[in-house]
Amino acid sequence: MALLAAVLAVELVGLGFFVKGFFPYKRSIPGFASVQDQPESFAGGSPQEPPAPQYDRLVVMLVDALRNDFVFGNNSAMAYTQGLLRDGRAVGYTAKALAPTVTMPRIKALMTGTVPNFLDAVLNIAESDTSSSLKFQDNLLWQLKNRGKAINMFGDDTWLRLFPDVFSRTDGTSSFFVTDTVEVDANVTRNVRPELERDGWDVTIFHYLGLDHIGHLAGPDSPLMRPKQEEMDHVVRDILEIVSAQDVKRLAADSSARPTLFVLLGDHAMNEIGNHGGNSHLETSTVFVFVGEGIRGQPIADKGRNALSALLTNVVPQINLVPTLALLFGVPVPKNNLGLPLPELIAGYSDGERLRLLQIAAHQIYGVVLANDPDLATIDIAKETAGDAMPTCDSDHDPVSMVLRCEYIRALTAHKRFTKARPGSAAGAAAAAAAATAEGEYYSFMGHANAHLSRTFSGYDLNAMSVGIALFCVSTMLLVALYQASSSGIANFKTKRIIMSVPAIALLVTYVISLNSSSLIEEEHQFWYHWVQTMFFLRLLTSRHSGGVVRTFFQMCLFRIARAWNQTGQNWPGEIDIRYYLNSSYNRLMWFMVLVTFALFGVCASWIHRSAASAESLRRSKSGAPSIHVGRSRYRRRLAYGQRIFRGVLSTALANALVYQMERNGGWQVVGLSQPVWSVVRWFTPSELADVARFVYLLTFAAALLGTGCAWLRRRSGVSDHAVLVTAALEGLVGLLPLLLLLARPHNIPVFAIFVAMFVLFFPQLLPRTGFGRKGSVAVQTAGCGPAEVCSNEWRLSALRPSKALVLLCLVHASFFVLGNSNSLASLDLSNAYAGVSRYNEGLVGVLLFTANWAGPLWWAAAGFATLALSAADDTAAGPEDGRMQRLLGWIVAAHLWQAATILVLSVVVTLMRTHLFIWSVFSPRYLYQIAWFAGFYLAAVTAGGTGWLAALLATK
Repeated sequence: MALLAAVLAVELVGLGFFVKGFFPYKRSIPGFASVQDQPESFAGGSPQEPPAPQYDRLVVMLVDALRNDFVFGNNSAMAYTQGLLRDGRAVGYTAKALAPTVTMPRIKALMTGTVPNFLDAVLNIAESDTSSSLKFQDNLLWQLKNRGKAINMFGDDTWLRLFPDVFSRTDGTSSFFVTDTVEVDANVTRNVRPELERDGWDVTIFHYLGLDHIGHLAGPDSPLMRPKQEEMDHVVRDILEIVSAQDVKRLAADSSARPTLFVLLGDHAMNEIGNHGGNSHLETSTVFVFVGEGIRGQPIADKGRNALSALLTNVVPQINLVPTLALLFGVPVPKNNLGLPLPELIAGYSDGERLRLLQIAAHQIYGVVLANDPDLATIDIAKETAGDAMPTCDSDHDPVSMVLRCEYIRALTAHKRFTKARPGSAAGAAAAAAAATAEGEYYSFMGHANAHLSRTFSGYDLNAMSVGIALFCVSTMLLVALYQASSSGIANFKTKRIIMSVPAIALLVTYVISLNSSSLIEEEHQFWYHWVQTMFFLRLLTSRHSGGVVRTFFQMCLFRIARAWNQTGQNWPGEIDIRYYLNSSYNRLMWFMVLVTFALFGVCASWIHRSAASAESLRRSKSGAPSIHVGRSRYRRRLAYGQRIFRGVLSTALANALVYQMERNGGWQVVGLSQPVWSVVRWFTPSELADVARFVYLLTFAAALLGTGCAWLRRRSGVSDHAVLVTAALEGLVGLLPLLLLLARPHNIPVFAIFVAMFVLFFPQLLPRTGFGRKGSVAVQTAGCGPAEVCSNEWRLSALRPSKALVLLCLVHASFFVLGNSNSLASLDLSNAYAGVSRYNEGLVGVLLFTANWAGPLWWAAAGFATLALSAADDTAAGPEDGRMQRLLGWIVAAHLWQAATILVLSVVVTLMRTHLFIWSVFSPRYLYQIAWFAGFYLAAVTAGGTGWLAALLATK
């Protein structure tokens, strides 16, 4: 065990190196932009000052997860906002966000104009994390504050972590209590009128979270979604009424004052089930709506439902907000910005002023190009633009950086040509044409630079990645050696014969191949669904008993039902599935299925005690061992009492988990319970819903302690080690259910009943004595084999028969997808990660988040330990404890060998694919999931949990 720990430590160090190299914090140009950094004007006058700002106050209303169709779509409830757009009093866009579509990296992108760091998707959950702060990175808020603007923020406290010491007045709310859809927004709205009517503010940010929380809880089609949109629409109207009335007075009293700009936007959107984090069209399509004096959209005469449908396809990059606001407010564009000014919003400037703004924006982006290719710094741009001839750019042969330099020179040259043909003279038409040409050249350069830099701005530390891969190779080879020593091994080196089963080899080879394809990574669930059924089919073909054939056939049928429960992946996530029907037309049926599932699990404890006793009796009768009913009556009485307490604790935990689900999701109303009846039910449980969840946690822990105590009593009662291990394994398997059901979505609860049924079908000794068991089954003879001979056909059948361990490995991974998960961050279910949490705690929320999303694999891992107990016989060569620990070690080493091979291959793949188009949308999320599989599942749950469980049992000896 110590050697295994050392090998895993090597793998952890390798993971640290690789993550450091593959997910580095973004390389940023140091310092903050200033007016002195801006280029000299071609038109004379102040050499570096930009044109006068159009606005001097800014109100930003950010609605978390505001998808474009929530504002522009046919079913939008934001009537006032739609009226502004129809009348041409506002300009709207579909703002395209980049992955990862979670709040922290999206806010960073909105304020810096940069491509976000993918590791921010992980840091997004850590409220105490300050390492991702923008305190020392140039951003729009710093530029506004440096210009003397007073900035206030109300809402999501992510802003406070990102921008310390920037805000004058704040009222932050936690973004991670997703069960709250009312107070989290009420706490923001209560500040709208008092703060806007207060004197002395210049920039005010309101960040609303309720709409995002509704999406996480019930999806975009929730009955709560339309009222929330109406609520947000009323806030838009209130803000505009307040600032419009103020502007009338301010502009009349002060000729130097400028009007207020209002911006409604989203940080990201949500997919068809309400989650986000990935790169799908729905998750990345959010909104920009600009309202302010001088901003005029195209009035729309059509007042029908499809009037604003064109805005759904009027797509601009989300980072274009940064240079647009910087230029409109007359502050320097942040140094690392990659965005482009929105043409419609700077259209109010004269041709000369507009080209000056574009010159400033292009100069800033060219600075980013220079920072990434220092060789360009030796080229004198002033000398290159001395003449009027526009160079020809050879994009087919020249390096990209040289092409960008050429395009930048073309834009500057076209701008200079405009200054020589001033409007108002006979050459006015030529000046207008020259202005249009120069504007087109500026946008062409900035667009190409944006595309190039977006791919290269985040660098990789290949040295660190190489060290990580090397350590992965070392740990994998060491695990191979450990596997050889702890089990039958992969090969017999004396006979030079490979002894891995054919299914195991085929599974490993095909999985390694699949990791090289972005499409297969997105649709990994199909891989595991195929292999689960293939493994069952091979077991069916190679079964020697008719009972085994029937049981395996039923397992295949059950898994086919389970795989249809939730559509997942990227290609068909919105297709009709069982979940869809249970949450819509058959909602009452779903809750009756939930009730039946809890009721069945309530009797499982009695069943496992009887089944374990039956298995022990059968074992003793076959081995000729003496009966245990000899003395020790005192311990047997205590054991019976302890088992009754265990069953009572388990039943109470299940009952409270059921109450939590029905209260939180309104199930008691769906099944037709009246308020008085439900009040009586709730009288027996803690009054606060969070306390109900905490009570389930407490009872689960108590059940674990009781199970250990019962194991001690069984040993004192003369029960064999085998029976002790079997009963403890089954108690642990069933005792885990209240916790997993508490954290599951209601429609997924019946899936656990399918899991239990599939597991029971593995072991005939757990079934009633019917034709399903071995007793009474008919042996299936292999053609051509006599009773005493070993024929080649028999050997081939055994080589093709997958072991239970291999089937369980497939079920572990398949169950992750069966419950609706995928390799996209958007499938992470946050809705149950706060069950029982009253104050945000990163560690606790992280554990609950992992447990909720890996509930299926965790249950099948526990089923693996139970399988080990049920399948094992006492080792005759060594002591029983040594034999069981050795067998468990073999299982754990085999599991880690699988994941080590996976993470090694995946590390090599993402290194080779680091310039691939889908590196951030497909391969990077997959790598983050692999980290969770390694650290959370295989290391913590399988290794620590498995060895701790067995060690606790052996300590009762």
